[in-house]
Amino acid sequence: MPRLAPFGYSRSFMVFTIPFAGFLNATGQVNVCLSKTLPYACELERVEIVTNVVGTGTAANRDLNIRKGSATGTLCGTVAATLANQGVLGVVTAGTVTNAANANKFGVNDTLTVEFQTASAVVFTAGGFDLILTFRDKNQAAA
Repeated sequence: MPRLAPFGYSRSFMVFTIPFAGFLNATGQVNVCLSKTLPYACELERVEIVTNVVGTGTAANRDLNIRKGSATGTLCGTVAATLANQGVLGVVTAGTVTNAANANKFGVNDTLTVEFQTASAVVFTAGGFDLILTFRDKNQAAA
């Protein structure tokens, strides 16, 4: 008798706590996570940041890129940490997920990279947040 796959999808979360030192106060490209192999086939569904330390600084902003592959790999999501959205504890800021050409779909051999890009680096003088990536796991039949 064949095994039955469960109906629907399940979701999993990957949380990165982004501290001030070395990340929000740095101007160049900074890798938060470099080429992490995901243990299952999945699809990036949502990108969010949640303020855990109130941000300060004049016009501070940093853009986070979520990539499939290395730091130069396929862009599959972005979210911006700005002084406006980091001013109150607990504020959730939604990012965008790129689903064109299956950019947000990860196979079992694909890797994940999270980086601050250099183009919009105006440093914070204080701040911190949690980056929450939501993945939809493929069910057994679809994997």
